[in-house]
Amino acid sequence: MDLHHIENIVCIAEEKSITRAAEKRFLTQSALNQQLQKLEEELGTSLFVRTRGNWQPTEAGEVYLAAAREMLKLRQNAYLEIADIAASGERRMAVGLIPERGVEMFTSIYPAFHHRFPGVRVEPHECAVSDMQKMIESGQLTLGLATLTEDQMGESVYHELAEEEILLAVPREHPLSKGGSEDPKTAGETELSRFAEVPFVRIYQRSTLFDITEPLFARAGFEPKVLFSTASNISKYRIVESGMGCALLPATYAYARGTVCYFRLPEHPFWKITMCSRNGGFLGEPERAYIDLCRAYWQEKTK
Repeated sequence: MDLHHIENIVCIAEEKSITRAAEKRFLTQSALNQQLQKLEEELGTSLFVRTRGNWQPTEAGEVYLAAAREMLKLRQNAYLEIADIAASGERRMAVGLIPERGVEMFTSIYPAFHHRFPGVRVEPHECAVSDMQKMIESGQLTLGLATLTEDQMGESVYHELAEEEILLAVPREHPLSKGGSEDPKTAGETELSRFAEVPFVRIYQRSTLFDITEPLFARAGFEPKVLFSTASNISKYRIVESGMGCALLPATYAYARGTVCYFRLPEHPFWKITMCSRNGGFLGEPERAYIDLCRAYWQEKTK
């Protein structure tokens, strides 16, 4: 059984499209389709319900995919353990990074990691948390930096790095900024309901932060007047800095530059900054050291 072919079939399920899967696996659609048809002939049944742009596994397909993913995990674990024993030659470690902060963290800790493990080739992948968790479980990523609440955690193992509070950011010149602090570390409390008439920059719906911030507006009794939605917390900060509106920001994006005032909310909303790995996956010395470097970085950033 060719593990590359198994990876190809799993990719069809993940992409829900043979066209997108072929592109991702650097194959022609015809070649991938032939592999799938040959496998289905061997098994005597179809593995997918073929609908345009939304292929779904059949009952037999679900059985095959569960076994396929387990085989890929076993291979990954075996390779990691052998690499740990051999401790020589090049070793690959694929790490997931959330946008903006993930890249900043990686570039900060990578020099120290490379100095200690020069034979480990690190492959960073920037992606959304929801995609990252799927890639961890499928074995495409070894580790992934994620910001989540406990309710958002899946089947992976989550190594907690730090907790981060979500703050209300208000333009300094706005009348409602009175009582706020230009230093987020000394921010006092206020009710979000005071800002019902002020425009907000909203985080986009696929962000894990959306699930934290939207209930806050509901509890405050209003639907925010949204200037626009963005995936970037830096963009949110800059719009507040420009005086155009407010935003709910993770504390590490609450810059103390004298142009924005901050408040804590009575609920003290927060999320966990974590490093996730596959449940049952092997973590060798390089992986454990990487997690330790990440933890030290975030403990310093959030203290």
